[in-house]
Amino acid sequence: MNKKPQKFNNYIRCFSAVIFVLCLLYIGNELLLQPYLSKRAVNEARDLYAAGKEDASTANETTADNTITPMLPSDTDTADNLEIASSDELYDNEGRLLEFTQLLALNQDVKGWLTVSGTNIDNPVLQSGKEDPEYYLYRNINKDNDKAGSLFLNADSILTENAKNLVIYGHNMKSTNNMFHQLLRYDNLSFYKENPYINFDSIYTKGQWKIIAVIKADADTDNNFFNFIKTSFTDDEDFLEYIYELRIRSIYNIPVDANEKDELLTLVTCSYEMDNYRTVVVARKLRDTETLAIDVQKAVVNPLTLYPNSWYTYYGGTKPVILSFKEALEAGKIQWYTHK
Repeated sequence: MNKKPQKFNNYIRCFSAVIFVLCLLYIGNELLLQPYLSKRAVNEARDLYAAGKEDASTANETTADNTITPMLPSDTDTADNLEIASSDELYDNEGRLLEFTQLLALNQDVKGWLTVSGTNIDNPVLQSGKEDPEYYLYRNINKDNDKAGSLFLNADSILTENAKNLVIYGHNMKSTNNMFHQLLRYDNLSFYKENPYINFDSIYTKGQWKIIAVIKADADTDNNFFNFIKTSFTDDEDFLEYIYELRIRSIYNIPVDANEKDELLTLVTCSYEMDNYRTVVVARKLRDTETLAIDVQKAVVNPLTLYPNSWYTYYGGTKPVILSFKEALEAGKIQWYTHK
């Protein structure tokens, strides 16, 4: 009897068994272990943030209880001064909100916390240096390798320099429904109407933001690229032109005004209408003198949305004729601008 074929078959069986086990390990790692570790890192960060908020609240109450209130304030003690003195107790000696103390102890790259109503987006936002701007693309808050990565700020969105546009990136984790995957819910107008606000508190200041545009962008710089991550502007006219460019690309006409004094928040994730596409949600910061009120029933689908050139090649349609911001304003075609 020839034993060579039998021995060869045994080798094949062993090799196949090894490959099978390795495949199981890989699938288990990708579908079970990595999502679990990613979710645990985010949940631990949420616990630290909640604990930090509680500590900050307790510290503020204790300080208030131990403060002797003067019977009669002097002429120079205005109500504004008293309010500022009280609010100062919410910050550390570097001007950072005390509620971030525990998160900052874990990672000094924490820059804020983002919450989007109607979604599971409730995450810390990090930022690395310009020498490695995408450090957190595949790392979590613990700096461990993580396929889901973290939500992270564009390196040019410098909080201490009062950047006019804060750009936050996040993966579209379709397999686990995490990170920025649920931003795609804004493809539905009714979802926008139910969730027209975003909350982003930086480590220096709290903020609520009104959405002004939802756009589909091509991230291919060789294909008529629109710079939807622009963070610095030469002057007010340049900034208004940028807002105009956003709004003519928005899939909705949204009844929220904007002007040259506003600050923007831009959320960016991968989108799959075509290769290299992005879904971009842009909001402006709530002003000191306004309420959150929005007449969302006036929000409608934009019939003249400007898409990237590749959109028309693939889906058809005619690209609308576009004026400049100044030309459109003079022609009475802009209803959202309120001069300040």
